[in-house]
Amino acid sequence: MIFFVYNKDMFTSEKCALQGCAETRITGQDFCHDHLTDKDSFKNSIINFIINNDKILDMNATGLSLNNMEIVNKRFFSCKFSRLTLTNVKFRNCYFRQCFFDYSSFTDCLIEDTNIKFTCFGGSSFSSCEFKSSDIIHTNFNGINCSNISIIETDLYFSGFINSTIHDTVFNDCNLKKTSFFYSTRKNVTFKNSNQEEAFFDKWDKVE
Repeated sequence: MIFFVYNKDMFTSEKCALQGCAETRITGQDFCHDHLTDKDSFKNSIINFIINNDKILDMNATGLSLNNMEIVNKRFFSCKFSRLTLTNVKFRNCYFRQCFFDYSSFTDCLIEDTNIKFTCFGGSSFSSCEFKSSDIIHTNFNGINCSNISIIETDLYFSGFINSTIHDTVFNDCNLKKTSFFYSTRKNVTFKNSNQEEAFFDKWDKVE
C-alpha cells in the first residue's frame, strides 16, 4: 500500500460552469477541457506558459494533447495533468512533486535526468517510451498498461506497479527496493542488473 500526502490547496476545485458538469475548471478558464469552445487557444496558452516559466504551480491542464515537444529544466508542483495525450514529448532535467498524470497516454516519450516524487500515473498507458537516469520515488504506476518500455539507471524506490500490465519491458540497472508489482501481469519483462530481490512480487502475479 502506497500513501501520498497532498497539498490541500493544489489547483482549483471549482466546478465547470456548464450546469450539471462535475469536472473541475482548467487553469484560466470557466469550463473543463471537454466543454471549452476554443481548445486550441487553451493549448497554446499552456504551452507558452510552460516555455516562459521555470516553475509551474497548481496548473490544471486536464485533457490536453501535446505533440513533438521538448520540456527542459522545468519544475512542476501540485499540477493536475489527468487524461493527457502525449506523443513524442521529451522531459529532460525536470522536477515533479505531487502531480497527477492519471489515465493519460504516453507514446514515444522520454523522461531523462528527471526527479519525480509523490506523483500519480495510475491507469495510464505507455507505448515505446524510455525512462533514463531518473529518480522516480514514492510514485504510483498502479493499473498502468505499458509495452515496449525501457527503464534505465532509474531509482524506483517505494513506487508501485500494482495490478499493472507490463509487456516487452526492460528494467536495466534500476533500484527496485520496496517497489511493488503485486497482482501485475508481466510478459517478456527483464530486470537486468536490477535488485529485483528487494522488490515486492506476489503469487497471484501472471508471468510469461
